[in-house]
Amino acid sequence: MTKTNAKHEKFILALMSTSTIEDAAKMAKIARGTAFQYLRDPEFNEAYLTFRRETMQQVTANLQRVSHKALATLEEVIEDQAAPTSSRVQAARAVLDNAYKGLELDDLIQRLAKIEERLGS
Repeated sequence: MTKTNAKHEKFILALMSTSTIEDAAKMAKIARGTAFQYLRDPEFNEAYLTFRRETMQQVTANLQRVSHKALATLEEVIEDQAAPTSSRVQAARAVLDNAYKGLELDDLIQRLAKIEERLGS
């Protein structure tokens, strides 16, 4: 973490595991006012954002690791003639929705690359 101390780190961990700032302050054993003071500090916010990004990168890696299982499950439901029609339709919709999102993302990446190329970035 960027220029944080142990109290900052405890508060960041508490923020990640509770639903309110007040609860996080209690968990980190700091005063409510101190918690809000930390949240106004740009260096603290940078450290908090970095921690959140790193956490989400781990979550994303885990999602990617099991995504093939999710797709296999959807394929099984789609192909299972004994499955309720609504289940088969939901599975098909999930596959199509994600396929379109992937295509849109690929298109955006290509468009952004062209823009960056034109700007000389």
